[in-house]
Amino acid sequence: MSEDKNTKTETDEKGSEDTPETPKKENDQNETETAETSEAKEASIEDEFAQLKAEYENRYDRMLRTIAEYENSKKRAEREKEEFLKYAIEGFVKDLIPVMDSIDSAIASTNESKDFDALSKGVQLIYKQLLDALERRGVTPIEAVGETFDPTQHEAIMHVESDDVPENAVIQDFQRGYMLHNRVVRPSMVSVSKGSGKKKEETPPVSEDKNDASSNSGIKEEKEETDNE
Repeated sequence: MSEDKNTKTETDEKGSEDTPETPKKENDQNETETAETSEAKEASIEDEFAQLKAEYENRYDRMLRTIAEYENSKKRAEREKEEFLKYAIEGFVKDLIPVMDSIDSAIASTNESKDFDALSKGVQLIYKQLLDALERRGVTPIEAVGETFDPTQHEAIMHVESDDVPENAVIQDFQRGYMLHNRVVRPSMVSVSKGSGKKKEETPPVSEDKNDASSNSGIKEEKEETDNE
């Protein structure tokens, strides 16, 4: 019996000794889990930060590339524009070169011959050649003489009375105007008709009978004055 009591007592003591150790182990385990969780969170935050940083750097790099491409495109467009403006009239120059050749030939012919009729015909041909070159580029002369005055195409430098030309019609073209397609490049300088002048009022002729009557009445009055005297 004594041995059983002793054994029971020892068991109770061991049990009493084991009881306080259990919460300590649990605390240690919780602390370990907490530390592992915080480390995992830190690692996750670092990974997320690294990912965001890489994404930012990628976007920033793409933005710099886009800006560089835009600047290059802008410079290239400016160079192309300057090049275009520089040689925009190349086709027109090609049309004028034959006219210059004709003028050179005409000048050379004046040194060899004094035939002014031939020179006049040559100048007319050169003029037609030049006019054709202008028309191919959309440049056309403004017709003025005989047309109704149009302030958008004509510039009146004088107004003239005329019995033959109706009022507000162009009488003379002093300087021809030109249009580029539908735009007036230079208006024609013209004189415009004011119509016929005001007719002078004609005084009706005095009839001979009235003249005779007036003269007779004058003679009669003179005779009466003489008798009275």
